[in-house]
Amino acid sequence: MDGEVEQEPPLTLLGLVRTLTATATLPHLLGFLAVVVALFVTVGGTAGLETEAAAAFVGMGLAYAGVAMLAEQQSLRTWVVAEKGRPRWTLITVVLVPLALGSVCAGLILTVFDAAGLGSTLPVVLAGLFVAWSVGQGRSFRSAIVRWPTTALEPATRNPPGGMATVLRIGATGVLLLVVLVAQAALAGTSILSASVSLFDVILNQLAMAGGFAALVVVGEFITAGGRRQCQTDRWTSRMFTRWHVLALVFAAWHLGTAWRHITSTQPQVATAVEEIILMVVTVVMAVWSMTSKTTGSDLGLVRRSNALFWGLAFGYAYAGSVAMLSTVVQGVSGVLFLGHVVVALTLLMLLRTTGPLLANRHATAMSHAAMGARVEARISERSTDASEPMLHAEAEATTAAPEEADAPVVTVEPITSEAAEEDVIELLD
Repeated sequence: MDGEVEQEPPLTLLGLVRTLTATATLPHLLGFLAVVVALFVTVGGTAGLETEAAAAFVGMGLAYAGVAMLAEQQSLRTWVVAEKGRPRWTLITVVLVPLALGSVCAGLILTVFDAAGLGSTLPVVLAGLFVAWSVGQGRSFRSAIVRWPTTALEPATRNPPGGMATVLRIGATGVLLLVVLVAQAALAGTSILSASVSLFDVILNQLAMAGGFAALVVVGEFITAGGRRQCQTDRWTSRMFTRWHVLALVFAAWHLGTAWRHITSTQPQVATAVEEIILMVVTVVMAVWSMTSKTTGSDLGLVRRSNALFWGLAFGYAYAGSVAMLSTVVQGVSGVLFLGHVVVALTLLMLLRTTGPLLANRHATAMSHAAMGARVEARISERSTDASEPMLHAEAEATTAAPEEADAPVVTVEPITSEAAEEDVIELLD
């Protein structure tokens, strides 16, 4: 029908990454990096411009959020997407509309806050949102796992059995934590170049980190005991919860290890910047993926292939703005990053306890709906078959009727209507 919105296939995680790095929207990524770096340099090198920089971060985030909501409009899309076949200079002009909108939004924000006498509070408010972004990072990571499409709609026995699965889970966790430990040791070794710590100090810090990782595994086994019991009866839920358990512990270990490095040594700014950029990218991708999973199959379509990058950039500006403002409030990036990593790790550990029941309930609901749909379809098919038999019988009698009875009215059985079928479905569901 003309009024119906065309449904696109669900956006997978790999498809989302390809969409975010598409050539048609690549100028927006480059523009994002340029604007963020410029604002960071402004905040760090010029005193008294925190309010203006905060307004710029918020304005750009709002601009890209607006572009994301209107990205389906072809009239706007021609201005913000460099489609194939268009002149090369459009690779530059496509970023002008978001920049112009961001400038207007930033100016309006400054005007409103200055008129209310709250100009100095804007950086503080944006800095305070960093805790929310850190919590959201952990929650979006969990949502990406819990809302993973259910492929198995029939009960299946767990395989391998519980004892072997426990050994495999702990073994996989141990191997990945060893990789994290080695990577953290390599990053901590860069602090030797700045002469902030000695090699002996690095070794002691890594031994302490290894002990912390071992304690983290024990804590993970303790807080997920209830969730494992609920998921152990089904193969699909057991596998998904095991994957979440391992990934959450490894992700939490990385954040705790990074926080430990920030308080025990001083790294070169280049190494810190690269690490935080990677974590910011992961945060944005997981946040957008979480929104994609929540709206899959709905009419809202908040995140689609056409606007995924724009939503990601809106989150990116908000996240980067919080880090920039918080670094001025705390007077140092190391303290900011330490706080953020600890908040994310604690969020992941708290979510470990509730993920198992949520995953089991969601899978049970999906299987219940699938079974109910199968019963409804079978009942409708059965009633349709029963209704067709009297019709065939009446037609046969009509063709063999006597000539003197040919003009008599023939009684036929009307086919079952959609209203009657719906009543049968409701009766079956009741």
